Amino acid sequence: MGKKLMIFVDFDGTISKEDVCCSMVDRFAAEGWQDINRLWEEGALSTEECAQQTLDIMTVSPDELESFFTSMEIDESFPDFVRWSRQNDYPLYIVSDGYDNYIDLLCKKYQLELPIYANHLEYRQGWQIECPYLDQECQQCGVCKTGIIRQLARPGFTTVYIGDGYSDMCPADNTDIVFAKKTLARLCSEKNIKYHPYSNFHDIKQTLEKEWSLEYEL
Repeated sequence: MGKKLMIFVDFDGTISKEDVCCSMVDRFAAEGWQDINRLWEEGALSTEECAQQTLDIMTVSPDELESFFTSMEIDESFPDFVRWSRQNDYPLYIVSDGYDNYIDLLCKKYQLELPIYANHLEYRQGWQIECPYLDQECQQCGVCKTGIIRQLARPGFTTVYIGDGYSDMCPADNTDIVFAKKTLARLCSEKNIKYHPYSNFHDIKQTLEKEWSLEYEL
C-alpha cells in the first residue's frame, strides 16, 4: 500500500445523518415501495429498476422535493474530516447510489466542494432516474462505485472506503482499508472482509492517524 490515501465515501446514512433517498421514498411514495425495495435487496431488481419502479409511484413536485432535500442534515464531523483530508493532500470523493440532486444541495448548504459520483433525478411529467455511471455488463447498481474507484486510483496511493449499506459491499471488497457500520458491517463480517467499525468521521480520522503513523514509522 502507498503512503498517501485516496478516500471514497458513501453519502446516504454515511455523510448524511439519515438516508435521504429512503426518507424521500418513505415520505412521497405510495404503498408498495417496500415490496420493490425487498426485491432489490434480494438481488431480483437492479438499482435502476428498483428506483424507476419506486419513482413511478412517487408524487411530489420539483419545488417540494428540493425543499425537502434542503431540510436534511449531514454528520457534524464530516466538514472537519474534509479539511483534514485536504491538509494532508488526500483526495476525497463522494460515491453514491443515491442522487446528485440532494448531494449537491447539501454540499452547498454546508459549503463543501467535492467531486460527486451519483445517479440523477429528472422531472419529465413524472420522475425519471438517470445513471451516468452504470456498469453496462453488471447493471446491479446505478453507480458502479468499484469502477469509479479503479478509474480514479493512482499508483502509490492506498484506497479507503467508508460506507454503511448494500451498495457499499462491492467497493468494500475492492479497496485497501474499509470503515463500515450498520448493514455494511454485517455484510463484511459475513464475507470475512476486514473492516474498522466507526460511529462518525472523528473515529475514522483518529484511526487513520494512529494506524497510518504507526505503519510508516517502522
